[in-house]
Amino acid sequence: MKPLTLLIEILIILGVTIKNIEAEKFNKRQKETNVTTQVSVNEVKQYLSHILERRRSRKVINKRENLLGKKKKQHKLKMKGIQNKDFLKRNKNH
Repeated sequence: MKPLTLLIEILIILGVTIKNIEAEKFNKRQKETNVTTQVSVNEVKQYLSHILERRRSRKVINKRENLLGKKKKQHKLKMKGIQNKDFLKRNKNH
C-alpha cells in the first residue's frame, strides 16, 4: 500500500473513533439528566389520596370560617342597628 492511502485510512478511522467517543459521552450526559424513578402504584395512590384529604379539609375549614365571618357581620349589623335606633330615640326625647 502507498503511504498516502495508509495515512488517509488511519485518519478516517481516528475520525470515526473520535465521533463514537463523543457520542458515548453525550449519551452518558443525557442518561444522567434524564434519570427517571420508578414509583409503585400503591405509592401513587397514597399520595393522591393524601392530596384529596388535604383539599377536603381545606374546604371544610373555609366553609366554617365563612359561616363564622357571616355570623360576626350579622351580629355587628344588629348591634349597629340597635345602637342607631337607641340614638334616634334619644334625639327625639331631647
